[in-house]
Amino acid sequence: MAVSGLAAPMAFAQDAPAAAEPDAEAVVVVGTRKALKTAQDIKKSADTFVDSITATDIGAFPDKSVAEALQRVPGVTVIRSAAKEDVMHYSAEPSGVIIRGLPQVRSEFNGRDTFSATSGYGLSWSDVAPEMMAGVDTYKNQTAEMIEGGIAGSINLRTRLPFDQKGRVFGATVEANSGNFSQTVTPSISALYSDRWSSDIGEFGLLLNAAYSETDTTSHAVTIPRMVVFAPGTYTNQTNYIPSGVAFNNTDYSRTREGVSLAAQWQNNDRTMRASLQYNNSTYHNVWNEEQLISYWFWVDPASTTHSTVWNDPYQIAPPDAPGLGFNEAGGGVPYTFGSDGLFQNGVITRSKGDWGYGSIDWSTGTSYVPGSTDQYGTYDQFGVDLPVIQPCIKSDISHGNLPCRGAPIVNTATRFSDEERKIDDLAFNFIWDATEKLRFNFDAQYVKATTQHYDVTFEFTTYADLGLDLTGEYPSLSLLKPSGYNVIGTDPVSDPRNYSPESIMDHITDSEGELKAIRADAAYNFDGTWLDALRMGVRFADREQKHFWSAYNWQSIASDWGVNPADSWFLDSPATHNSDGSIRFQGYEPGYYEVREFGTDMFGGGLISDTMFPFVTQDVISSPAELAKRFAISGQTDQGGTASSVWNPICERPNEIANSCFTVGEQLRVREKTDSAYVMLKFGGNDAFIGDVAVTGNVGVRFVNTTVESAGAVNFANPFTAGELNCQPMTPEQIAALGPNQYAISPACLAVASTQDRAFSSGTSQASDVETTHKNVLPSFNIRLGLTDEWFLRFAASRAISKPDIGLLRNYMSLQRSFIDQADITVGNPNIVLNGAGQPVSYKYGYTGATGNPRLKPIKADQFDFAVENYFDQVGSFSFTLFYKQFHDYIQNGTFVVPYTNNGVTRDVVVTGPVNGEGASIKGFEVAYQRYFNFLPAPFDGLGVQANYTRLKNSGVKNANLIVDSDGGGTTARSSQSGMINAGRLENLSDDAYNLIVMYEKGKIGARIAYNWRSEYVSSVNDCCIGFPVWNDSEGFLDASFRYALTDHIELNIQGSNLLGTEVRIRQQVAGPTDAAPNTPANFMPAGWFEYDSRLQVGVRIKY
Repeated sequence: MAVSGLAAPMAFAQDAPAAAEPDAEAVVVVGTRKALKTAQDIKKSADTFVDSITATDIGAFPDKSVAEALQRVPGVTVIRSAAKEDVMHYSAEPSGVIIRGLPQVRSEFNGRDTFSATSGYGLSWSDVAPEMMAGVDTYKNQTAEMIEGGIAGSINLRTRLPFDQKGRVFGATVEANSGNFSQTVTPSISALYSDRWSSDIGEFGLLLNAAYSETDTTSHAVTIPRMVVFAPGTYTNQTNYIPSGVAFNNTDYSRTREGVSLAAQWQNNDRTMRASLQYNNSTYHNVWNEEQLISYWFWVDPASTTHSTVWNDPYQIAPPDAPGLGFNEAGGGVPYTFGSDGLFQNGVITRSKGDWGYGSIDWSTGTSYVPGSTDQYGTYDQFGVDLPVIQPCIKSDISHGNLPCRGAPIVNTATRFSDEERKIDDLAFNFIWDATEKLRFNFDAQYVKATTQHYDVTFEFTTYADLGLDLTGEYPSLSLLKPSGYNVIGTDPVSDPRNYSPESIMDHITDSEGELKAIRADAAYNFDGTWLDALRMGVRFADREQKHFWSAYNWQSIASDWGVNPADSWFLDSPATHNSDGSIRFQGYEPGYYEVREFGTDMFGGGLISDTMFPFVTQDVISSPAELAKRFAISGQTDQGGTASSVWNPICERPNEIANSCFTVGEQLRVREKTDSAYVMLKFGGNDAFIGDVAVTGNVGVRFVNTTVESAGAVNFANPFTAGELNCQPMTPEQIAALGPNQYAISPACLAVASTQDRAFSSGTSQASDVETTHKNVLPSFNIRLGLTDEWFLRFAASRAISKPDIGLLRNYMSLQRSFIDQADITVGNPNIVLNGAGQPVSYKYGYTGATGNPRLKPIKADQFDFAVENYFDQVGSFSFTLFYKQFHDYIQNGTFVVPYTNNGVTRDVVVTGPVNGEGASIKGFEVAYQRYFNFLPAPFDGLGVQANYTRLKNSGVKNANLIVDSDGGGTTARSSQSGMINAGRLENLSDDAYNLIVMYEKGKIGARIAYNWRSEYVSSVNDCCIGFPVWNDSEGFLDASFRYALTDHIELNIQGSNLLGTEVRIRQQVAGPTDAAPNTPANFMPAGWFEYDSRLQVGVRIKY
């Protein structure tokens, strides 16, 4: 029995479909037809449910990223946001893959593990160069020999091997890429050389494949932060919704992707032994520069403000001396207008809730600083010296009229720079030996190394303006008016840098790596019988370590008005001449760190912002951590001869970091996972196995998995009791008389003094915390295919699958918090009070809480069932209808659990908030797929073809996890722990409906394809970080097309277009809906954002010999 050469994600390759002798009248299968035929043959003969994408021609992968190609597969949708936790940025290339509404997708390279060095468990799909792919297989159910890990499905990325080709092959592709917004031309180059040759000791093969591509893209966005809900009667007789701000973004992405694949093979002359050595490298580098204009007038903390919060003060966004309720002074007494749904339509906003105005303490009598004037001081005195006049004047939630001065909405210009590089190195060796005609052995070893480095920084400038906001058009528009409550200079204040201050800097870094070592050994015995086909068994051992160091987003003030000017400089070009405490004068910022440049003119057709010129930090400064630190960090400014000019401590200079690490203890995640697995599988049936006239083939098996997780971390114990908490004094008669019924006459401090064990436990110290957990899983599987005729088949699969938790959810770092007690807690019946024999309180049992990950998490389990009717009526002609159902167990959600901790010999149970294994639920649906070429049409129309598929999904009882895998300081992994959260009623990124329609043409020298992909609305974030409400994407469809022309048998020209419709992505925020307390509340939605990005064109030539 010869060794098979068809790659598959399992111990042994499936038998290649028998090649039928070509009919004299048959259509010659080449190009796209050949690729589709190969994919159809894989699906037809697979051991379980598989959909495949193949590129039989070198460099002919059908799309320009793996994720873009996968969205054509039935049941697969993609995530288009730049990152899972950031729905306010959209990239031209998808960042994630969803199968049947679920994100727990297992990623494989040539049937082996692959992953990125992130806090997730699998691969970042944009990391892989599509030019290197021979094919991509999507497994929607499983067999016992498949590696465990994907309840949504498994995606296997196949690269080429020398023995895949009949002989020497050389191919190369050169392309030029451009976008209508980015207006740049970037290259894409790939090449492959493969050869095989015979010798006395066997046949050898060598393959070298390399790919390099650059893509520049630009996206524009108009976004509305959280809507502010005003109670009926505040402005109108209905509930009103006023945006808390509006933002305009221009983001330029520059992505570079490199890939290298090396493969060497040997087989002996009688082809009973084959050895393969493969090395694959992928490098993904993405740099983006962003400019943002954002104005906000109502600060709402999305993390702490409940979904049910309602305001009822009309003066929150208008001065108290406005002409009338709901009017605004700058608008000349024109009232705000609202739509029938209560949404703000237009008006001039002249005040900012929570704003600190500047000027004198009394606007009516004091002086205020006019930028550029010689008098830089007001009438307010502190520390014995005059302060610059940037002082708090009024906070708007003070009662109206107490202070007559006014504020104005904040206008920020922000510059952001992000530089991320991810690498994956994969080295694998495989040896297959056909010991006899019936007995085969397989040995496989693999080593993977993945790294990620990321630097991200944002610098904001601040000024003030009255704002004319108009939401009546297709997009929000903003008029920036001279503020009525501030003194500014220049004829165009928002364009004049003299009116701006350097408000804040926020930096962030990631430095992560992952490493995997795995070996497996398998054996197969082939039977001669009709019903028994083969018995397969094997073992696998894997050891994976992941170090994920992810810093908090290090926001710090530079010169904020609300901070009473803590810095020594206020305006960009006019630094103050002395410090607020009267010490040595600051020498000023080094010039040249900002420039005034055009912004917003080409955004959504232009005209959305009244001004077009704004000051921004230069890219030369913001893209260099060293340059930024020299100019603005404490360490840099003290070098200029003055005291510190700011309170900014850049990452790597923060006082609480571990020495020489740039990270705090809580920002470091270390997880090790060791997996031992074994399986046995019986293949039955075959070409000669019939029940009546029905051909039968299938497999049944079981896989045993033992997983040990080690998570290294630390615990910070609660701070020691303060002197005030231990100030035990006898209660006075007056205090005793004031006690309520059933209250004990003893103070909390006296109980604290007597609670010696809790005082010992609350030491404020840290200690290492290493947790080891073992999980055992038994995973049975059954697959059967019934051949009703040569063309019609029924297929059924049932299996149990698991998905392991994302690495970030296994975080093992926690800071404990001790409960606070007051006199009201010292009450009869409180179980935490320790009583003596006489029934009097003598001490107190304090409670402890914390928030972190959960290294004890079990894998999610799913019982999954698939049933399909399949019809294969032509070489490229098929129809399939598939029903599927998944029942989940131990689905990971946010919750609480109890962990005992011991300190100084005292053990306390700590109630921890974080990820837990929750209740089971289900998801179900169906897929319909059809493809064919219309060979029966007269020429030249016989080259026409079509592919179409549709997917319908419905989830029941599956709750959104509401978890994040990265968190500031290593604390909670929940997006929010607030009560009364709106239940969006749907899993994130799950669309009820999705379809693909592809029209193809393949005849002679010409090949063409037009592909349209559509999906219905979906929840992109159940509780967005920056809005706080659930965020929904509207339905969206994208059109791509390609055209190829063969100049010769060896040279082909091609042109491809992506996003040809210029599809806009629109998102909404859900401001009302069901909650646990009010499950029948109807849903209500308000706008949240509009996004547009490049339509891309690629022109190239492909050569093959």
